[in-house]
Amino acid sequence: MIEINLLPEEAKKKRSAPKIDTSMINLSSLPIINIAMMAVGVLLAIQLALFITGVISGIAFNSMNRKYRDILPKKNETRQLKARVDTTNKKVTAIDELMVKRFSWEKKLNALSDSMIPGIWLTELQYDEKLTDATKPANTDLAQMRGGEGKRTPEKTLSRYLILSGAASGMGEEGTALIGRFIKSLKDDTAFYSDFSDIELGTIKREKMADQEIMTFKITCFFKAR
Repeated sequence: MIEINLLPEEAKKKRSAPKIDTSMINLSSLPIINIAMMAVGVLLAIQLALFITGVISGIAFNSMNRKYRDILPKKNETRQLKARVDTTNKKVTAIDELMVKRFSWEKKLNALSDSMIPGIWLTELQYDEKLTDATKPANTDLAQMRGGEGKRTPEKTLSRYLILSGAASGMGEEGTALIGRFIKSLKDDTAFYSDFSDIELGTIKREKMADQEIMTFKITCFFKAR
């Protein structure tokens, strides 16, 4: 496309693009350098703040870790103490129950006295109890619904004992026979045996007392489970 300009020369000069004198521009007067310096300062401040925060967090973590290590032995001691307290509370409860039944114990001791046989004497009566592991069958119906056999779940039960220590005058079969007759007498006495599930003979030892040979024994009477 050909363009023809018919304007006079003066008009043509007026329409020409103005020239910019770059020598008049002062770069130092522009705020770019200040902005860049401020940005660098802000970045450095952020980095410094993050570094200080990390140092403080590390110190706090180490301090808490040391405190936890110091507390850990005390925590274990507390657990052991709690276990002892629980055991003691159970014993106290059992003793309270026995105290409530003190008149029954009077009858029990009277029945024990009536069950004694010639040639047998007791030297010590001891009450003891301990927690034993037992298994409890799971819900059979639920197990059958799941298509499997019922599993047995472990549980703790409190077992109680009355331990009779004594001696039999006689040795060998004679002393053993006397002890067996004594156990049978205890089981035949309903007033004594009613609260027990079984009576078992424990240790037997041959000893000498006042130039006389005897057989010492221990008999354990198992209380019925509650």
